[in-house]
Formats: sequence, structure tokens, C-alpha cells
Amino acid sequence: MRVAIIHNQFSDGGGMEAYMQGLVQGFLATGDEVHIHTYKVDSSFAADFSCTVHKSHLFYLPRRWKKYVFLKSCNDSFSGKDYDLSLSLTRTFAADIAIVGGVHPASTIADKGKRHILKRFHDKIEMAFERAMFNRVPFVVAHSKSIAEDIIEYYPNMDASKISVLYPPVDTEFFRKMNPHDKNLTSKEYALNREKIHLLFPSTGHKRKGFAELLAAFRRLDPARYQLLVTGESLRNFSDIPENVRYLGYITNLSHLYSVVDYTILPSHYEPFGLAVIESLECGTPVIVTKNVGAAELLSEKEAVILPDNQPDTILHAIKNLKKRTIVPGFVKRNGLLLSNHIECLKELVS
Repeated sequence: MRVAIIHNQFSDGGGMEAYMQGLVQGFLATGDEVHIHTYKVDSSFAADFSCTVHKSHLFYLPRRWKKYVFLKSCNDSFSGKDYDLSLSLTRTFAADIAIVGGVHPASTIADKGKRHILKRFHDKIEMAFERAMFNRVPFVVAHSKSIAEDIIEYYPNMDASKISVLYPPVDTEFFRKMNPHDKNLTSKEYALNREKIHLLFPSTGHKRKGFAELLAAFRRLDPARYQLLVTGESLRNFSDIPENVRYLGYITNLSHLYSVVDYTILPSHYEPFGLAVIESLECGTPVIVTKNVGAAELLSEKEAVILPDNQPDTILHAIKNLKKRTIVPGFVKRNGLLLSNHIECLKELVS
């Protein structure tokens, strides 16, 4: 099968980039021929995959305008007839299936700050592309029930019958519980004091994921008992970082960190799914999430602490009542989140 995947970038990055990587691996594993259509490529990253990359060259445009020109170009000239299956991970109606990991109006409402005139201008453009996508693409895959509900709420004129909910998969070859020896080595590598409770905050969008509120809670926690490890986006926009918060930079192999911390925490204002939640659980580590995290739809008290909100007092109370524990292995398989299942479902959708 010839498969096309459209996205803004083919590189290591946030949740949608991790999902894209999984798709490429999944289709290749079933013997499919994979073509990537994008305008930004990390050549060293792409070299690890046996697929064909079609790059749009938009050298002299500002970053956001590159995306808009790319989306219009896809809408105007991408030919799905060249492929047996085409998927878009960005706001274009050119493919057979639009994969939706979040709805733009919902994300703007979750942004608590005042949006200045330039942001509002870009919001209108993003929503225009999104509206056209929902109206014209044949199939829509929402990564959670809450995303499907947001689509219907904010775009009521679209045909809701073409929406399917399909949770994103996790690569169980990569994300898995470590053996005791490797776990001990990783704990030493990161100088973790096993007498403390360690929480991991993996994020490429700190504001939306509630980092300010999480910091406020950690300023009131005993550094001798609790430590927060932060990966991904830098902390340059935040001040008064307490001593019990450590920034580790951008880490590609998060499976090791998931395995050695006590909890992964995402106290998000808006989190359409939250792939880090499932990755952590598959590594044997429980999670703390707000009810605003889409992945919470799959969780029970055996695997998670689900917060009613992300106010500092709520977070503080939850952390103070934590106890070290592990979860029952096999969360991904129990919930049908294997990569092979996901690929099969996507193919069946257009068959």
C-alpha cells in the first residue's frame, strides 16, 4: 500500500511529532510504502526511516506564513489519487483522513493570557483552515472523545457522522518497564535520591500544561521530600524556580526517565490527549493529571490521580498525599492502544 502522511515537520518534537513517528514505523512494519509531505525536515532524524520525503521549499517566509502557504499548497495541489491512503496531521482537507489532536478555538480559550491583536489575527487564519478541513475532508479521526466533542461544539455545521474516535498508540518496544539493574543505573545517572518522591513534567508547552501552577505548588513543598524533573521546553519564561525543581533539557529517550520517577504529572489547562500519560503508564509509572487531559478518559484510580482543577492548592494537596507505587503492566494492550491495532483501524476506515 502507498501511504502519504502530511504534516508541517518531519522531526523529533511534541506529541503530534511522536505520533507521526509511530505512524511511519507502523506502516513500514506492515510493508507499506510511506511518503512524507512536509516543509520542514530534520535530515538526521529522517535518515532513520525508510520512507520518501517530499519537501516544500519555502525559504524566505516567516515561520507561521510558511505553514499557511504549505496548507494552501496542499489544499490546491496534493493528489490523493497517487496513494492508497493519505493522512493529514495538520489543518488541510487534501488527505483521506484528518488526524485531529486538538481544536484551535478550545486551545485559545484555555490560554488564560490576553491575546493581542496579532495573535487574534493568526487565530482567525488557523480556524479558517480548520473549518475548511472539517467541512471537506472525507474522514476525521479524533484522538479522544473530548476532542470529538470540541469539534462538534466549535464547528456545528460539519457532518459529525464522519468523526471517529481513535486513541493514539504507544510503541511498546520503546516504552516499557525497565529491569531493576538498568533502573538503578538510570537513577544514578540522574542522581535521584530514592528517599524522595520524584515527579516528571515532560512538556513542550509549559503554559498550557499548567507549569506555573505546578511551580507555585512546589515552592511550598519540602525539598528534602519532593523533587520535580522538567524536560522539553526551557524555563526561560519562568522565574523564582525553587531548589526542588530541576530542568534536564530536551531528552529523546523519555522511557528511561518514566521508569525511574515515582509519578508523571500533567496538570494541564487544555490537553486534547496527552501521549506522555500512556507512555508513562506503559513504563510502570502512575500519573497525576487534571480532568482536562483527554487521556483521563482511559484512566482509573489504579493508574492515576485525577485532579478536579489545576490550582496550586489542589496540586499541593494531591502531592502531599502521594505514596510510591507501581501499576499493573500491559496498560496499552488492555486498552487497545497497540501500534499494529491503530494502523489496522486507519486502513479499515477508508476500505
